Amino acid sequence: MARFDALFFDMDGTLVENGALMPAAFQQGFANHGLKIEISPWKGSGCTDWEVMDRYLKDFPEFSDEQKEALKEEIAPDVKKLVIERVRQQGLKALPGAPELIKILHKKGMIPGLLTGNMEEIVGPKLEAAGMDRKDFPYGGFGDHCPKRSITAQKALDSASAYFGHSIEPARALIIGDTPNDIACARAVGAAVLAVASGKHSMEQLLEHDPDFLLRDLSDPDGFLEILQ
Repeated sequence: MARFDALFFDMDGTLVENGALMPAAFQQGFANHGLKIEISPWKGSGCTDWEVMDRYLKDFPEFSDEQKEALKEEIAPDVKKLVIERVRQQGLKALPGAPELIKILHKKGMIPGLLTGNMEEIVGPKLEAAGMDRKDFPYGGFGDHCPKRSITAQKALDSASAYFGHSIEPARALIIGDTPNDIACARAVGAAVLAVASGKHSMEQLLEHDPDFLLRDLSDPDGFLEILQ
């Protein structure tokens, strides 16, 4: 019997490369509205896209909370458009083993979902650019209007419950991600977590946050399947 009923994959740094794409899109999205932000150091690692905007808008105290909420609604479409245009023009690199692992899971009847800070509209184009299919992830939680990853995680659990037709208990869910925020997110909802060092954090750095499981990346399907059993 499998240990987990639902598998939630993060995207950037876990399934697809985590480079300069998102920081550059946010920088340009803010610039389109006359706002200059510095993306080095990047404030968005492991955050939802909505949380990224919150973090940068803190640097503009001249705006009221109401104005900041309105700005997020205006900036978000620009960010989405920029990301979609860029990945369709330039492609996006899948991380080691990710496409192959998703295929193996489907062959074994283990249907994966997503738990990502990305706004949902950019998820399909990013997966497609990296040689994967959005349809292979029929449930999930996304970063639209979510100020915290824990809210996204709860939405993902609700989505999985609806897809499978029965309640998915957090203890029977596994979150797979590449940042300390992914580990904290799993802890916040009571799910197990598999950390992968395929993003910007090393195995040693991730180990400091005490994940339940730890892999270098997703290139070892046997090791991954062993965790599931």
